[in-house]
Amino acid sequence: MPFDIPNAESFGFQKDEDDGRLPDGLSNGIIGPTIALSIDSKINYPWTDSIPKEIFVEYVTPYANVNEARSNWRPYFHENIVSILQPFLENPISTREDVIHALDEQVWTIFSKDGAKPIFFKSGQTPLIYDPMSILAFGYASCTGLSIFLVDILRTAGIPARLAGTNAWNGNIENGNHSWIEFFGSDNEWHIMEARPASGGSGERKLTDPCQWWFCNSDKVQGTMFYAARYDRCAVHNVPFPLAWDSENLGVVGEDRTEFMRALCSNC
Repeated sequence: MPFDIPNAESFGFQKDEDDGRLPDGLSNGIIGPTIALSIDSKINYPWTDSIPKEIFVEYVTPYANVNEARSNWRPYFHENIVSILQPFLENPISTREDVIHALDEQVWTIFSKDGAKPIFFKSGQTPLIYDPMSILAFGYASCTGLSIFLVDILRTAGIPARLAGTNAWNGNIENGNHSWIEFFGSDNEWHIMEARPASGGSGERKLTDPCQWWFCNSDKVQGTMFYAARYDRCAVHNVPFPLAWDSENLGVVGEDRTEFMRALCSNC
């Protein structure tokens, strides 16, 4: 059964006695709808059944990834991806990969700015355009923005996902940076993928094959440090998540994924 979205009064906020309205922002804050829709996805989407609680809490419920602008994107995303998810609700053998593939194929057109041209990749946009609402307004983003957008789409569908990447290929900042995502697959393991507009092309992609991604190979992993963003600031193995667009900001926490990526990509 879907949960009703909490309102501000349920959290103890009182109405203004003069005009009966709550102070601006309190009546429809981010936390209430975010938690309610997260729980709703856990109840209603069968592909969430085997997700461990700690993974679901940290990588489905959060309303942000790194230091992007905060906004109430989840209700809007939820409303617009229902039609994509419906066929999988009717098919009990649907996997998370099935759902991810369908979402990544369709959301860029569904959320297009003018209803015709899909959201597309445009380099050099972070940090100008990398939060979901800016991407909706402009219709494009670079790799970081597209990855954040897809992470948020997957979280709306109850699928754990997180931003991943490197701030310096082969340890050299002059070689550039890149962002992609990690998703929690049907095998309850983390896998890497790139948002469709960032990777280009069309057609079927086997999401559990890491070697299909251009950044997953022995040349790229040599000397490169990799990270995945976290929400839990108290986790034992937290490290600063390096922001290539805000290098002095050490306030975003992450997980060192260097050994994971080297093991995954060294034979590609």
